[in-house]
Amino acid sequence: MFNSNSVIRILFQRICNHLNDSYSSYAYAYAYNALFRSGDKFFSSGISKKFPIGLSSEIRVRKISEKKLERVKTLFRNYGFDETQISHIATAQPRVFLNDPQNILLPKLDFLQSIGVPITGIPKIIVRNPSLLGRSLEKQILPCYNFLKSLPLSRKEVVMMVSRNSRILGTNVEKIANNIEVMQQAGVPSSSISFLISRFPSSVQRDNEKFKKCLDEVISMGFNPVRLDFVQAVRVVCETPKPTWDYKVEVFKRFGLSDDEVMSAFRLRPVCMNVSEEKMLSVMDFIINKMKWEPAVVIRSPAVLLCNLEKRTVPRCNVITLLMQKGFLKENYSLASFLQPSEENFLNKFVYKYKDDLPQLADVYSQGMVL
Repeated sequence: MFNSNSVIRILFQRICNHLNDSYSSYAYAYAYNALFRSGDKFFSSGISKKFPIGLSSEIRVRKISEKKLERVKTLFRNYGFDETQISHIATAQPRVFLNDPQNILLPKLDFLQSIGVPITGIPKIIVRNPSLLGRSLEKQILPCYNFLKSLPLSRKEVVMMVSRNSRILGTNVEKIANNIEVMQQAGVPSSSISFLISRFPSSVQRDNEKFKKCLDEVISMGFNPVRLDFVQAVRVVCETPKPTWDYKVEVFKRFGLSDDEVMSAFRLRPVCMNVSEEKMLSVMDFIINKMKWEPAVVIRSPAVLLCNLEKRTVPRCNVITLLMQKGFLKENYSLASFLQPSEENFLNKFVYKYKDDLPQLADVYSQGMVL
């Protein structure tokens, strides 16, 4: 286990290793202040407050860095960044603090606000992708944004895309355009393309050959390009490495499902293959080994893999099992029929409705214990 001092030392060393000589005096001084400055609760560790070897004048360099650091931090605070977020930027992209806050950083923050990103959303975007502040506004960010505006996307969808993956503002727009063209040639409607780009922009930022290969694979699986689930499947296939995919298939087969049945579940609910292997094991074990239901119920309702096991699946299955045992429901009741309804609808339909006959239902539901 690493103690706090070890973590700080590693972070500091990583920053120093990525800074070339041309930045040495400012960057080293910044790194010192960002990581070891007294009073910074995020990085308080009690380790020695010495400047790195190689600085000719500790006092001179610290004075320069303190002034530059505070100007940048003030700008961030004015845009709603808290100290933890500022410290995160410090470790992830220390060169940000070498930029002129008014002429270099402010225009980029203003740009995000001007396109419709709420002021509360700007810190989240920068913390997830601090390298955005290092990109050229005129040569990279604006050309990418103008390209995105030319797509069949609403202003709200463009903002959503940038908020979810701001790296798209520095990507190769020609690559995105080519991937869009591939989808159009396959017959994917504009509405589905807009859905994929705005909600999962990383999918269309992939190498053109790899993207086309994913598209062809999804077509071979039997998906219809005109349906929305086609691009959902494309997204999953693009984002899932083959070894991971194969392992997830093996998890299903371990519980008695065939390759065809796994593919049937994927065609019915593509995002079911986005679930982690650990959750797959937990859900399948609960449904098949604890509830003693047939594996086929998962194939018919793969959405069960997406539900919260402890807070949704287990309590609701307990209620349904008791209702079946007492003869109030048929044995072949589908998972989707009681897992998909809202909390209020489920309680009204399956708990309150039978409270006179089975007053213990409310406790069975709230306790969440396997019967």
